[in-house]
Amino acid sequence: MDEQRIREEIIRIVRAEYRNGMVNMFEGNVSARLGDRFFITPSQVAKEDMTPEMIIEIDAGGDIVSAMEGMKPSSERMMHLEVYRLRPEVMAVVHNHSVYATAFAMNGMPIETDRLTEANMIIGTVPLVPYGTPGTSRIYEHFSDYIGETKSLLLANHGLITYGKSLQLAYSYAEAIEKIAHTIAVSKLLCADPDESTAIPSDELAMLREMSQNH
Repeated sequence: MDEQRIREEIIRIVRAEYRNGMVNMFEGNVSARLGDRFFITPSQVAKEDMTPEMIIEIDAGGDIVSAMEGMKPSSERMMHLEVYRLRPEVMAVVHNHSVYATAFAMNGMPIETDRLTEANMIIGTVPLVPYGTPGTSRIYEHFSDYIGETKSLLLANHGLITYGKSLQLAYSYAEAIEKIAHTIAVSKLLCADPDESTAIPSDELAMLREMSQNH
């Protein structure tokens, strides 16, 4: 994928998030890597007004390499770069504030369940990272303790970050996690204290979670 295609793909993902209510003008950011180059969404630009030319190129230290006049890179760019540093195979990072996933983050709850096959087969557990001030190094200072082989992290009191080998995959994880979080929340409304007999058997659960590593 060349630079222009990456810029266009970032815009496509940003607009998909906006249409699906995962972000507003002031929320979320998307980035992608091309070799040792990084491309990230600008700050304070309405998602539906964003164009490929507005995407900003930064280096591994977070400094601007090229940007349209008046465009500033996301204040959370160092958080993205930390994911790329810890997981060299990652080629794209998506950060949003989707409603149900963020509700889990607000309540200090990882997203996990032993009652939904798809959640375990596709995602596994979404761990909760301790609170850190957005836009500072504190927000990602604990990433190394949680990121492991995961596809995503919940940021306490903040939102969700997902990552993968392509922009589409990183976005698809975010979309899947929001649906899983929604399903878990509805399930808890129906039955706050479910019977243990409704859980997936432990051996089957282990197999599903192993499958998630290869998904």
